[in-house]
Amino acid sequence: MPLRLKKYFHMPMISQEQHKPPPNAEEILSQFSSPLLIMCRISSRGFLRIVKWIRRVSWQATGVSNIEQSSTPIIFAANHQSHVDTHVILDSIPKHIRKRTAVAAAFDHFADADGSSKKKRVIQFLVASIWHAFGIERIHSPLSSIRTMQHLLGLGWSIVIYPEGTRSRTGEIQEFKAGIALVAKKSGCGIIPVYVHGGLHVLPEATYIPNPGKITVSFGKALHFKDNESNAEFIARVESAVRTLASNQ
Repeated sequence: MPLRLKKYFHMPMISQEQHKPPPNAEEILSQFSSPLLIMCRISSRGFLRIVKWIRRVSWQATGVSNIEQSSTPIIFAANHQSHVDTHVILDSIPKHIRKRTAVAAAFDHFADADGSSKKKRVIQFLVASIWHAFGIERIHSPLSSIRTMQHLLGLGWSIVIYPEGTRSRTGEIQEFKAGIALVAKKSGCGIIPVYVHGGLHVLPEATYIPNPGKITVSFGKALHFKDNESNAEFIARVESAVRTLASNQ
């Protein structure tokens, strides 16, 4: 295996007891700036545009002006039905913001946490290159991942996160987890609610070739903590805003 690729795909085996933690902000940004990753990003996005055209997939965004009127960095809090959601959201964000937007992905799902899966290492590299995705902890303590997101926001990177914690297999919005509220409070960044509809049909679970179809993505107005508002109250307000966007479809 070429030396360049070993950096991403060749990792020592570790036991389950030696659970590998998600990367910190410095490790994430170092990976994002890799020439190999940048070249892969350019070619992969071109390939995905071709797939979109061939498979007759389209999407339409509303509320983009809410992004343009918000100060950056921004936290995008979206519902989650399909892996195509991420691509649709990023493609709909203004380019100057998208270039410095990272996506929080489930570390246990995409990352090779125990050093046993070459397939996961390849997937981890691809999602990092195409979507600036990075792993966050959802099984063990999330505190290190919360600090990592705060650090990225402090460095001017916006973040897309799915507060449900996993994809909805039915399309119904699930209860939002409160971790994102802590990130917003500590960073002082606003949260833009996002609702994506149609991904469940276009790219259902365990499929790799999209079905023809149209996806819509709606961006709401940025939300900020109110005086004396608790994390639970704030995340409930964010969830409500996403549900309101859904009801307007």
